[in-house]
Formats: sequence, C-alpha cells, structure tokens
Amino acid sequence: MAECLLPLLLLLTGLDLAFVHATGAVDLRLLLPMLVLTAAAPWLRHLQRHFTYRLLWNGGVLIAFALIVQHATTTGLVHMLEDGLALAVLCQVHLLNNVGARQRPDLVFFNSLLVAFVTSLFAPDLTWSLLFVLHALVLVPSLELHAVTRGQSCLTRAAARAVVRGSLPHAVAVVLATAIVFVVWPRDFQRRGWFNELLEATQQFASGAAERIDLEHENGAPLSDAVVAQLVPPSGRAEDVPSHWRSTAFSTFDGAAWLPQDASELGSRFATDPAWERDRSGAWVRSLAETGLRRVRVRLLDGSQRRLPSPLQARRVDLQQAAGLLVDPRSYGGLGLLRLADAPAGALEYTVECSAARVVVAPGARARQHMTALPSSGVPPFVHDLAAQLRRDLPAPDDQLSLALAARDWLSEHRRYALPGTPGFAQNLGEFLIGTAPGHCEYFATALALLLRSSGVPCRLVGGYLAHEWSAADRAMLVRGRDAHAWVEAWLPDGEWLTLDATPPADVLADSRPTNSWWGGVVADLELMWATVTGFDAGQRARWLAALVRFPQEHALAVASLLVAAWAVVYLRRRRRTLFVVQQLHRAARNAGMQLRDGETPRELLGRAVLSAATPARLAALRAAALAHERARYMKPGDREP
Repeated sequence: MAECLLPLLLLLTGLDLAFVHATGAVDLRLLLPMLVLTAAAPWLRHLQRHFTYRLLWNGGVLIAFALIVQHATTTGLVHMLEDGLALAVLCQVHLLNNVGARQRPDLVFFNSLLVAFVTSLFAPDLTWSLLFVLHALVLVPSLELHAVTRGQSCLTRAAARAVVRGSLPHAVAVVLATAIVFVVWPRDFQRRGWFNELLEATQQFASGAAERIDLEHENGAPLSDAVVAQLVPPSGRAEDVPSHWRSTAFSTFDGAAWLPQDASELGSRFATDPAWERDRSGAWVRSLAETGLRRVRVRLLDGSQRRLPSPLQARRVDLQQAAGLLVDPRSYGGLGLLRLADAPAGALEYTVECSAARVVVAPGARARQHMTALPSSGVPPFVHDLAAQLRRDLPAPDDQLSLALAARDWLSEHRRYALPGTPGFAQNLGEFLIGTAPGHCEYFATALALLLRSSGVPCRLVGGYLAHEWSAADRAMLVRGRDAHAWVEAWLPDGEWLTLDATPPADVLADSRPTNSWWGGVVADLELMWATVTGFDAGQRARWLAALVRFPQEHALAVASLLVAAWAVVYLRRRRRTLFVVQQLHRAARNAGMQLRDGETPRELLGRAVLSAATPARLAALRAAALAHERARYMKPGDREP
C-alpha cells in the first residue's frame, strides 16, 4: 500500500467511529480507545516489524473480541446492536493498523462501506446524512488514489494532490446522484425495521411512548437533541402550552416493570376516562366542559410515533391530514395511531383543544381495585413506613388530595435526580427508595405511585413528554427526544384525575436543557429543515415535477437568460484556455531563442527549433507547448489523443 494513502484511511476510520457514535448504541468510553488507536496508527505501524509488538497487538484484539462475544452471549439480543457495531469498528481499527507495504487496503474500504450502510438504519437521519457526504468526499478519492498507486510505493506529493483534486468532482457527483435518486424515488426515512421493537425495549423512554417501562434496565438513557414535535400556540405565548403531554398510561406493576393500562382488566374500555368520539367534521372529541379553552397546533416530526401526544385535559383533536391514518381511542384517554401504506411520510400535524375543566370520571369498584393493586412480589417496607409517616403528619389522615401532594413534595425534596449510566446511579428501586443513590423520572414516578397505592389512593404512571423549551424565533415550544418523561396521575375520591410530578423540576430541566450556544441553535434549525426534507413523499415529488414542467412556460425569459449565461460561461472559459496556451507557446519559443513568424504553425516553429542551438530541456518545453496548443485549438470535448 502506498504511504500517501494512509491519511485518507485514517479519515475513513474516524468517520466510521463517528457513524457508530451517531447511533447512540455504543458507549463513548468504548469508542475513545479506538479513536486513540486510530490517531496513533502512523506511529504504531512502524512497530509491526517487531515480533513482541505483533504478539501484544493481536493478543489484545483477541481479548477484546472475546469480551464482546462473551457480552453478547450473556445478555442475549438486548445488546446485539451495541456489540455488533463495537465489533465492526474494532475490525476497522485492526485493519488500519495492519495495512503495510505488502497488504492491500481493500478490506478497509469494504468494512467502511459496511459500517456506513448498517448505521444508516439506526443513526439520526440528519447526522448520518452529513457524515455520508463527508464519507463520499473521502472514500472516492481514496479508491482513485489506490487505483493509481497500485504496484507503486507512492506518488510524489504533487501527483497525489493532483489525483485527489481530480477525484473530488467524482465524489461530488456521487452525492448529487444520491440526492437525485431521492427526488426521483422518495424514501420513507421514518422506517421501522424488524429490530425496532427490540430497540424500544432497550432505549426505554427515548421515544416517550414505550410499551413497557422496565425499572431494572442498566442502559444509559440516550439523550437525543432531535426535535420530536413543535407545539405552536396561536396566541404566541408560552404559557398557553401545557407542560405534560401524555403518550401512554401504565396501571399494572409487577415489581420490576410497568405495563400499559388494559381495558380487559377494568371491565370497560372507558372505565377511567371520558370516551373519544368522532364528530361530523372528522375530529375526535370527548365530553369536557368548554371552559378556558386553549388551542395548540402540534407538528409531530417523529414518524415512528404510534401515539398522538396530548394533555390530560384535551377535549378535541383534529388531524390536518387524516388520509392513510387510523386513530384508536385508548382505555386511558389517549389516542393511538396506525399508519397505513398510503400515510404521509413527513411530519404529522394536528390541533389539540384543551379545557380548563377538571377531568372527572366516577370510579367503579373494579377500576379502583386495579388502580390500588400492589405487586405480588411485595413492596419494600420503606414505602409503608414513609406512607404511614406522611399520613400521621397530615391534619386529616383520610384527605387523599393532601396525602398525594405531601408524597409528591417529600420525594421532590428528599431524593436526588440522575440519569442511567451516570456515576452512582441507583441499580434498583430499593437503592433509590432508601436514598443511597439517585434515580431518574421513572423511579420518582414509581415511588410516588407505590406510596399512593399503599395508602389506598388509586393512581397510574404516565409516560410522555415534558414541554419546556420555548423558541422565540419560531414562537413555538420545541419538544426533543431528551424531554421524554414519566409522572403520576392520581384518581381522587370525587373522580378527578390529578397530575403529580415528583421529579425535581430544576434537576430534570437542567439535564434535558440543550446547550444555548450558537452551534446548538444552528443544529436545531438544521433538524427542523431536515424534517421537511425527510417528509418528501410521492405527492410532493409530483408537485415538484409539475412545477418544473411549468417553469419554462411561465418564465420563458428567465430560462432564455440562463441558457445565454451558460453559453457565455462556456465560451469565455474556452477562450481563456486558448489564450493561455498561446501565451505558453510564445513563452516557450522565447526561452528557446525563437520567435513565431507570421503564418507559421506551431509544428513549423518546432521544426526550426530542432535545427537551432536550443538545449534539450527548452526543446522539450516547446514541444509540450506546441502539443497543448494543438489540443486546445483542434480537439473537441470527449476526443481522445492519438
């Protein structure tokens, strides 16, 4: 392998690590050593001639491989993505550090393409697309330089730069061809593969609409800055946007996990919440008083959502485009969403109308029993002791509203908030309850639910999003993936549902607040623009193509001006090139002590120069200038030299 190819291989490997990091599946602490080994490759490769180094390197690779395999076999499919991507970049770093004069870098190229392809299924679309552009700008020059230097130790620095410069237009052509294919054949970026269900189980609240909340998971919560939804109040005031947007309610707790509320356990589909019904306009409405109405226009950018997030007090939901969408009222007062084949691929827009009235449903005996059920595996004694202490401190021990507020305030003041994967994070609910380790919102909500249920207060855990980031430029509330949240809804004796959030607000907002740097704002704007790009479907394609067909007819003068300008650019470039070769010919003739006569051709001038006393070097320069003049004067684009 030519040494001049090594810098490009280093860039390729670095981009592969960036692809894997963009998925959020592999811990950064695992990628950092590989990044260091990649940066050190130019120096480590010189040690390959030593047997001790080769023994240590290959032994280390085998140990790392064995650890990854052991982790995969002991944890099952849960960590398949993490282990597979870690193994891919380990192979890439190993290949990079072993290519030499006798090894060809073909496997480095192939593995780099494989990493880029696999990560396209899991990485955020905007991040992956930007990395793809960089990858193409590095991979294509690498392949062309490898083809040119095959069988050679290296090119001169000037020749290598010339090859790279010449290959850049080809790389740009690859990127443009990809964009053209996207326009001609739109892709659904909001894809759901066979692995998606497993990812939801491991990522928990990354989407804010998990089907199960497992408290015993040990994965770090992926704090995605990707914008999931925009909440736009017509008034333009942030205070008109509710803070808690429900996706799923969970009512069954087995001691380790929460499961969604199921109508079969309640005896009726709407035993706990007002029923949703469709009116004549196609909107979904339910019986809440029209008091203090507030409207919010929702732009749901995450096409993988299977829920329509809405506040507890939502009384009307009106989809802007219902074609290809099936809405399913859930037993917990939410709205499920099923996308058919002809569903729009882009952002989903709907309007939510909220009431200031209380959500009141008379609790039945069966529903109350279900909402106060405790896990059969038992509740930690600390829960019962704390619940008894809170009841003793109340003026009226039977006041369930005061008890619920007291339990919420006690947890918010006496327990610490942290995210999974941070140092000292609670390994289980017991550690969090006794206060030896901090926990996340799921622990706070579970602890509050257990305190209430052990005191006979019906309640359920709710998962969704906490809206708090106001964008003054967009006059909208931005909801990001990192704003996924969990809280509790208590069912009071008079039938009112009460929202209770025990997670300390200052802590959770501090951990979920994106950086206020100019770069953070640029990224947010790009994500919103990219959401529009990924929403490009067949309907938009047809409109674009129709507009392109109409454009020459409607703007004939502009099209003619563009054609004239293009012709002028080509003509001037060609003329400039001709003038340049003529100047070069005159300069070479003067250096050879000659002068072009009137009517004399460059070939005749070259014949006279051969008979003169010009040096061989100057004759060679004159011959090259004469040939360049002939090519510029007589050859057409696409002609081959004889």
